[in-house]
Amino acid sequence: MRRLKDDEAWFRERSREKGAWLISPGEGARLWGDFQKHQVATLGWDDALGDLSEYNSREEIHETLVKNERGSNPSNQSLALWEFKKEIRIGDVIIAKKGRSSILGWGRVISDYEYNPDRPEYRNIRQVEWHPWKQPISLPPSASTPPKTLTRLPLDRARSLLEIIDGKSSSAEADPEVYDINVALENVFVSHEQFRRILDSMALRKNLILQGPPGVGKTLIAKRIAWCLIGRKDSKPVEMVQFHQSYAYEDFVQGWRPTESGGFALKNGVFFEFCKRAEQQLDTPFVFIIDEINRGNLSRIFGELLMLIEADKRGSEHTIPLTYSPTGERFSVPDNVHILGLMNTADRSLAMVDYALRRRFAFEELRPAYRREEFREYLLAAEVERHLVDRIEDSMSEINEKIRKDKDLGPGFEIGHSYFVPDDEDSADEDWFDTIVSTQIEPLLREYWFDRPDQVDELLKKLRQ
Repeated sequence: MRRLKDDEAWFRERSREKGAWLISPGEGARLWGDFQKHQVATLGWDDALGDLSEYNSREEIHETLVKNERGSNPSNQSLALWEFKKEIRIGDVIIAKKGRSSILGWGRVISDYEYNPDRPEYRNIRQVEWHPWKQPISLPPSASTPPKTLTRLPLDRARSLLEIIDGKSSSAEADPEVYDINVALENVFVSHEQFRRILDSMALRKNLILQGPPGVGKTLIAKRIAWCLIGRKDSKPVEMVQFHQSYAYEDFVQGWRPTESGGFALKNGVFFEFCKRAEQQLDTPFVFIIDEINRGNLSRIFGELLMLIEADKRGSEHTIPLTYSPTGERFSVPDNVHILGLMNTADRSLAMVDYALRRRFAFEELRPAYRREEFREYLLAAEVERHLVDRIEDSMSEINEKIRKDKDLGPGFEIGHSYFVPDDEDSADEDWFDTIVSTQIEPLLREYWFDRPDQVDELLKKLRQ
């Protein structure tokens, strides 16, 4: 029996010479414990197919999946099942992953395909000699893995993944990675020029609002803006709240609150506490993110802080007394605090943003990315089939054009691209696409054109062709 060190050396040598396979141990890696306990790798779909030994080609598997309502075009599933049965060889390296950014361990395949009817689920198996890492290895965004259940890793991709694994596993506590604009732009489909302008505006004005229609990635980009300003991926100097119609000054700054004994006590709000934390680390940028900023009564929420958040009214020389302070306590907003508001332009219930607030914020517009080359390349890299990528781009661009030209809607009601960004565990196939259209795109279109159902039916028919 080889020592673990020898096994690790074999793993690296074999992977660099022959490539490797990636496998997901069930949804959210829930079967990883079963993989290790029984020393197996497994695939599902056995309820629809039974023993894969009965199929002589990928086409037969594909046709049976279609027949059993596993999707109108389950290409990713049929390919994974055929490769699992026929293409994986004894001695191949197989790497277990969770989602797209976490590596759990590696193994050596030690058997041909088997069907085990005694298992309660996932009866398609390969016997594997597993070597889990003590801690899962997190991959950077640039090295994220495809969202498929089973993926063949080309030789060059296996080598680059091994370099990352070697670097990550060499120390238990790695230093925080430097977070810059190049890292932030991974898979957000915003131009370098716009992202740089956003950072410059935040640094200069201290306050900025990202506005745009639903699904353009405002929340995702907001966190990346914050980490870019901080210079590292660190959530401690970041706070996020969501405004709503009942949100008040007492929640945001300070107010009297009931106590368990029946009296009242002065409680500091989330922004007050955030500013106090920022005062202790003036060399570190702090970013306060407000989701749905135009849902609240902004004058009531900010109160006298409307003056203090101005870029030239920051610091201890601009202190003012707070409304509820019984001792005349004075307060200021530190110079290292940045406020980043997010605004959905398609919310019909919202009034215009308070003009007093508008002149204190810079504004940036985010648009859908259906025609951006970066978005297309991302979908193809995530192994979305080319015909689906074409359909997404062409159909959604046509739908957004109709929305823009509609006098009752306009550009602020367009449908963003993030609806079609696969999650970590998604198999980006026809099933995935149909689910998004049925549960997210169709309800939105029927809300927009509730009085024109025939037009919605026509657009959905094109989208599903």
